[in-house]
Amino acid sequence: MALEMNRDFREGFSEENSLRSFLNDPDCWLFAAVEGQRIVGFAYGYALQRMNTERKMLYIHEVGVLDAYQRQGIGTRLLEALKKACAEKGFCKMCLTCYQSNEAANALYRKAGGKLCAESQGQDTVYWFQL
Repeated sequence: MALEMNRDFREGFSEENSLRSFLNDPDCWLFAAVEGQRIVGFAYGYALQRMNTERKMLYIHEVGVLDAYQRQGIGTRLLEALKKACAEKGFCKMCLTCYQSNEAANALYRKAGGKLCAESQGQDTVYWFQL
């Protein structure tokens, strides 16, 4: 079912062997909203060990909901489920980055209880390093 996200969300979203490795790694998290046999929303990320506490944090890499299913609370429920699972595992926090220009995503994260990092002052800067 997750491989079909290549069709529904974007080409190259997942590759079979990589997806299998991801799903078998306890530090990789994928939460999905499913209707019938189709993933209509998802959130995935990585549990990260911190240097200032023994408690892990969850870095949310991406949240997505198919256009036809947006504004129905799916994204909010996915984030709530992640928060609950993190709390149950004793994580210290969850975090993510979001482009300032992505108004819908920012509204979702605020609605779900997200707070802006004081240092960012609501600005986004993302750097990629090609290896």
